[in-house]
Amino acid sequence: MTEDRSKPPRPEAVPAASRATTLATLAVVLVVLVGVAIALLVQSGDEPPQGGPSTPVTTVPPPPSSGATPTRTEPLPPTPPPPVPSTAPPTCPTPAPVQLTVLTFNIHFGVGRGGLDRVAEEIRTWEPDVVLLQEVDKGRPVSGNVDQAAALGQRTGLNHVYGANSRNTGAGPRGNAILSRFPITTATNTHLPMAGGRELRGLLRAQLDVGGVPISVYATHFDHRSREARKVAARTAVQLMAADPLPKVFGGDLNTGPDGRPVAILRRAGLGDAWAVGKGEGATVPAHRPGSRIDFILHDGWFTPLQAEVLFSEVSDHRPVWTRMQLQPPPAC
Repeated sequence: MTEDRSKPPRPEAVPAASRATTLATLAVVLVVLVGVAIALLVQSGDEPPQGGPSTPVTTVPPPPSSGATPTRTEPLPPTPPPPVPSTAPPTCPTPAPVQLTVLTFNIHFGVGRGGLDRVAEEIRTWEPDVVLLQEVDKGRPVSGNVDQAAALGQRTGLNHVYGANSRNTGAGPRGNAILSRFPITTATNTHLPMAGGRELRGLLRAQLDVGGVPISVYATHFDHRSREARKVAARTAVQLMAADPLPKVFGGDLNTGPDGRPVAILRRAGLGDAWAVGKGEGATVPAHRPGSRIDFILHDGWFTPLQAEVLFSEVSDHRPVWTRMQLQPPPAC
C-alpha cells in the first residue's frame, strides 16, 4: 500500500515530566526576584554614613567629665549650700566685765580712837564692795563683849560672815570677817596649821554672787612671830584655793613683806598682786608713819587691778589697802 504524504505529520506529545519542571523553575526565579527587591529596599532605608561601613554600637558612651567647660547657653550650676545641721550648736556668750572695789583692813579689835563706830564710818566713806577684816572680836570683854562682825555689817549696811579662831580661856574668839554688798551664798572657815606659831589662825572663805557670777573671797591673818608658821599657812592656803574653781580674791595681814617667802609661795601659785597698779611702796604699818608693807590684796587671772591705794585710818594701827578691780567672768558654759 502506498503512503499518503498529503497530510502533515502529527506532532509528538510533550512528556508530562518536562511541564512540571518548567513550573518549578519559574517559581524559584520569582522567589529570588522578590528577595532581591526586599534587600534593595532595606539597603536604601539604612544607608551607612559617608566614609565607610557602619560599626555596630555595643557600649553606652560615657558622660562628660565634671571639668567640662559649659557654653554660654549652659552656665555652671550654682554651688550647693552646706547642709544645715539638724540642731544648732549651743552658743556660749562671754559675760560683760564687772568692776568691784575690795578693801583689806586690820581693825585692831576696834579699840582705837572712836572705837567700832569709827571703823564703820571709815568703811562707809571708802564705799567698798568687799571688805576683808582681821583682828575681829566676838564677845570679848576687852572689846566690849560685842559681836563685831555683826555690828559692822549692821552699821555699814553690808552682808557679813565671821570666821573664829580658837576660843581663849575666859574670853570669846578672835578671827577674820568678810563684809559684802553682794549676797553671800556660802562660807567656810579653815584653821591653819600652827607650825610653831603662838596663836591658831584661820582662812575664811565666802562665796559671793556678783550679778549672777559666783566668786570666792578669802580673808586671813598670818602669824606675826613664826616664819615657819607663815610659810606653812601660805602653802595650806594655796592647796585650799587650788581646789576652788571660782574666780578668787585673797587678802589680809600676812605679817611679811612683798619679798617674804610666804608671798613668794602665793605668787608662784598664780596669784597677782593688786599693788602692781599702786604708786610708791604701799607701806601700811605703823599707821602714823608707815614703813613696812604687810597688808595685801592678791587675785587670780580672772581679775585685773585698775587702781590701788593705801588709805589713812584714825582707829587702827594698820592702814587699809583699797583696790578697784575688773572681773572678766568665765563663760557660763
